Amino acid sequence: MRDLRARLDTLPLSRVTRPAREAAAAGGPEFEVREQRIELATLGLSVVGQTEPDPRVVTHLGLKGASPSRWEDIVFLDTETTGLMGGTGTYVFLLGTAYIRDGELVLRQHLLHDLGAEAAFVRALREELAPFRACASYNGKCFDLPLLRTRFVMTLRSDLSVDESHLDLLHPARRLWRDRFGSTSLRQLEDSVLDVVREDDIPGALIPERYFRWLALRDPQLIEPILNHNARDIVSLVRITDRIAQAVIDARAGRAPDHAPAAFALAKAFERVGEGEIAYLCYESAYGDADSELRIRVALPYAKALEAHGHVERALKMVELLLELGLGTPRWRAQAEARIRRLARIMAKRCAPLKTSASRPRPSAAGSFPALS
Repeated sequence: MRDLRARLDTLPLSRVTRPAREAAAAGGPEFEVREQRIELATLGLSVVGQTEPDPRVVTHLGLKGASPSRWEDIVFLDTETTGLMGGTGTYVFLLGTAYIRDGELVLRQHLLHDLGAEAAFVRALREELAPFRACASYNGKCFDLPLLRTRFVMTLRSDLSVDESHLDLLHPARRLWRDRFGSTSLRQLEDSVLDVVREDDIPGALIPERYFRWLALRDPQLIEPILNHNARDIVSLVRITDRIAQAVIDARAGRAPDHAPAAFALAKAFERVGEGEIAYLCYESAYGDADSELRIRVALPYAKALEAHGHVERALKMVELLLELGLGTPRWRAQAEARIRRLARIMAKRCAPLKTSASRPRPSAAGSFPALS
C-alpha cells in the first residue's frame, strides 16, 4: 500500500509529456497530453485485469449495454470542467483516461490550454476514445458522458460511441458502502475502502475557478493540483471497480458481505437479474446480522425468498413474530399481514387431509358402483 501511495504522490505525471499537434497563434500549445504507466501489480487488483470479465459479475457494476469481453476493451475516464452544473456553456478542459495494456495501467490526461482551441482538443479526445466501445466512470452517466457528448456535438457535429457499454460505479458503490460510511465520494471510499488518504487535495468545487486563474497566469502551481486530483480519481476508480467485482464474486461463492446493509443491497441486485439462489443467501445473511430497523426492511423480501425455497412455515413464524413485537410502520404491518395470509393459505393446503382410495366408493365385482340406499 505504501508503494502505491508513493506512486500516486509522484503525480501529476509530468515526466512523459507529449505536445499538442497544433500550436496556438500565440506560439503556445493548444493542449497537451500527459502519460504515465503504472504496473497493475502495484494496485492490489484481484479481478480487474487479472481474469476475463464475467458477464454475471459485470452486470452488477452499473452496466448499461452489452458486457465487454476483455478488460482491455474498457476505458476508465474522468473529466474536469469549467462548471459543476453542466449545460452548453460548460467546457471539458481535462479528460483523464486509463486502460490496461501489457500488464500496465496506461494513464493519460488531455489538458486544454486555450478555450478558443476547443475544436482541436475535442478532435484529439475523439481519437483517444475511438478504439474503445466500453467505458467506466463514477457518475459518468449523469455528468461526464452528457458533457462530453454536448462538446462533441457542438464542436464536431459528432457523437460518442464509447458508452455503448457503460459501467457507472456510483450506484453499485452506494449499494455496498453508503450505509456504512455515509458519503460514497471517491475520496471517502479511498479512505474507508482502499485505505489511502489524500493529502493536499484540491476540493472539486474549487477546480473551475483555479483553472481560469491558470489560464490567466499560466502558473504551474495552479494546474498541478488539478492534474493530481484527476489522476488519483481515475486510479481510485479502477481499484473501486475491482473491489465491487470481488464483492459480487464472493457473494456468488456463498460469502455474502458481513455488513448487513451491503448484503441486503446485493440480495436485491441478484434478485433483479433472476439469480434467486444467491439472492436468498444474501437475504439470509442480511437478516441475521441486521439491527431491528433494517430487519424490518429485509423481512418481507426474505420471507418471499424463503417461500420460494419451500420454507413456508419458517417464513410465516418470522413475520408473525415481528408483528407480535409491534415493529414496523402501519404500511409495513399491512403488507406483513397480507404476506401472513398468503403463507397461511399455503400451509393450510399442505396440511389438508388427502382423499385416499379407502374413502372412495369401490366398484362392485360386476364393475358397477353399489346402489345408494
